[in-house]
Amino acid sequence: MDEFMEYELYTGRYTGEPSEDGVCSWNFDGAVLRRKKQFGKLINPSYVLPHGDRLYVVEEILDGASVACFSVDNKEKSSVLWHKEVPGAGLCHCAIIGNSLYVSGYTGGTLTGLNAISGQVMFYKEFSGHGSNTLRQEKSHIHSAQPTPDGSRLLVADLGTDRLYKFVMDAKIGLMLDEEQPYFQVRAGQGPRHFAFHPNGKWLYLVTELDCSLLVFRYQNNRLNQVGEYSLREKGDPDSSLAADIHVSPDGKFLYVSVRGPGCLQGFEIQKENGLLNPLGRFSTGGWCPRSFHISPDGRYVAVANQELGTLEVFSRENTNGQLGKLLCCVEVPHVSCVKWRNEFLR
Repeated sequence: MDEFMEYELYTGRYTGEPSEDGVCSWNFDGAVLRRKKQFGKLINPSYVLPHGDRLYVVEEILDGASVACFSVDNKEKSSVLWHKEVPGAGLCHCAIIGNSLYVSGYTGGTLTGLNAISGQVMFYKEFSGHGSNTLRQEKSHIHSAQPTPDGSRLLVADLGTDRLYKFVMDAKIGLMLDEEQPYFQVRAGQGPRHFAFHPNGKWLYLVTELDCSLLVFRYQNNRLNQVGEYSLREKGDPDSSLAADIHVSPDGKFLYVSVRGPGCLQGFEIQKENGLLNPLGRFSTGGWCPRSFHISPDGRYVAVANQELGTLEVFSRENTNGQLGKLLCCVEVPHVSCVKWRNEFLR
């Protein structure tokens, strides 16, 4: 890898009120982070998603929902392509599937589908039900949605009902629940949050926020079957510890989960025979609330968004053994909630 390679990252943060610096882009040269651009005057842009020459952003508003799309180019100022109010409430995640953008609403328990080019609403569903945790599962709370690797289905994590829903994606009809397996029901009180597929498309890893667990599934013939479960709690962790983000390394050899409370990334080596996991160890993130993290497209670096203490940090990473190395740089970003690397290198 060229030692002069330069990378680009994007961050979103909780602002509390309209702010010009809620979403920023950053250049990283392997040693230093430099803030490059700000994207619009947004309220609580809690999740960002760079995709090709566009950047999608959701605003986490309790009594409403708004999504913005920006052009990503080399100009000093960003240009908004569209910024629209949409059905839903408390948006916290978005994902691209073809020309569709699906946004998850935690507060409202909603899933909204938009045309990714125009922002036109194409689909809307409000989920119902509740779970066993009366404080956190009093109703449906949709936390994330992602497509299956073949693009035929959309999986939707509902923290409130302990379900991972499975929708069939039909070009003519749109989304409809899979009749053969409409959802997978995890144990009561686990609280599904985020999930990641292995590059081979056969294994899925789901992090459950409330009980700090990591579930392993085999995905075969369009069906989910749980084959493993690992606790993310260790002796001495605060009782209030909550699991958050999850990512598989680009080469498919390692898996990482962020845990709020002990303030760490917990690593695992993926067994190539069956997708089950071997513990790799814990890596401190320098803050107790690593809400989001992301692995660079070449696997050399890991960026961490520590919502508290409000820092964006970049660590080195060894592709061969999966170990995280030293902290390379750290900048203040108050209440940062999301970090994403852009897939394309700058040079």
